[in-house]
Amino acid sequence: MAELVSKTYSEALFEVAKEEQMIDSLQAEFEFLVSSFNDYPEFFEIFKTPKIAFGEKKKIIQEIFGDKISESLLNFIYVILDKKRGADILEIKAAFDQRVDDYKGVAKVTVETVVPLTESQLSEITEKLALKTGKQVVLEAIINKALVGGMVIKMGDQVIDGSVKYKLEGMLEGLTQIIV
Repeated sequence: MAELVSKTYSEALFEVAKEEQMIDSLQAEFEFLVSSFNDYPEFFEIFKTPKIAFGEKKKIIQEIFGDKISESLLNFIYVILDKKRGADILEIKAAFDQRVDDYKGVAKVTVETVVPLTESQLSEITEKLALKTGKQVVLEAIINKALVGGMVIKMGDQVIDGSVKYKLEGMLEGLTQIIV
């Protein structure tokens, strides 16, 4: 249900952003809003709780963000609050970002390794994934000591697990299946 909600609302905001030719600015404003929730968790609680009336929340949002975000995003926030979907704002933001990336032909990829990769290794991975996907690849490298060795590449719903940990777990599973 939450996925359907985030998809529906993000799609509506994206269409407004596209129509008004303000995709980048709306995305930046939305990021600013969500980062405010991360910086001030108590404020986020006020935003998402059903115990505070819509009118009160609207006043609070207007006072805090009225001169910092566009009228389009402000109205969008009001709709979310009016429909009692404040708790879904983070998922809506993630779905909106994904929609923007798809529109721009960008693929965000994480690469997990035990040791840091060199610039040439990162560049080679980026080039190969760009050729495979036909998209501009934005790579994030993460150090994960639990992998033992190898790497794990995550792109959207796809995971390429070439870690030693994964291979060892597969071997262990195979050994436990042997009937003696």
